[in-house]
Amino acid sequence: MSQSPQFSDVLLQAVDQALLVPGEIVRAAIYERIERSFQVKREEIPEKLPAFQNALQKLLGAAAKVMERLIAKNFYSRLGINFTEHAHWTLVEYVEHAKKATGGQRDFAPCSGAEEKS
Repeated sequence: MSQSPQFSDVLLQAVDQALLVPGEIVRAAIYERIERSFQVKREEIPEKLPAFQNALQKLLGAAAKVMERLIAKNFYSRLGINFTEHAHWTLVEYVEHAKKATGGQRDFAPCSGAEEKS
């Protein structure tokens, strides 16, 4: 079972907006590197969210946590639900919580296929 197109579209919009914070060129570079090195295309992010999260962590290090929260805040705002920061939650956990809050039913697959290819 897959996510509804609307839920996936809203998630992609939230990712796009958050990755735009450091600039359009940086966003394009991040997407290119994630696709080339981690085999996650932009449009596959909702279905491969654990792999995307892992790629962000490997690319951005400690800054990935900030980016994950930006994505989550934007996502919650677009869904019309209140965002509450949880210190140890990952992007996947925020999205799972949002799905439950909005009646979504899909769980994400484990983080397989997210290993960097040199």
